[in-house]
Amino acid sequence: MTLIDIPYDVFESDKEIVIVMPLWWIKKDSVVLHLKEYKLYMTGRRYKPALRDDLVHVEKNCYRWEIKTVVDLPPTVYFKDMHTTLSPENILTIIVPKNIEPDTIHVEIE
Repeated sequence: MTLIDIPYDVFESDKEIVIVMPLWWIKKDSVVLHLKEYKLYMTGRRYKPALRDDLVHVEKNCYRWEIKTVVDLPPTVYFKDMHTTLSPENILTIIVPKNIEPDTIHVEIE
């Protein structure tokens, strides 16, 4: 089975990384996200709209492939507080906080 990539954009601030991914024709319940070695893996499946029963599928280009996308993340991310949203337009937004390190750390001597 052929896998196709979903395009995505990555935005970054001092505090987080934001990944924006349009999920055209992909069902929310088929989307799986998992993390491994600072890579975010997204898989899913395109869905076919309901059509009339008398139509025969002559050419298959849109609905036959599974989706797989891999996004490389820097080692400064903090996965524990990662969260996602899906807009009514089916655009997935993934927010991954960064580990915030203070400029200086005060250490008490006992």
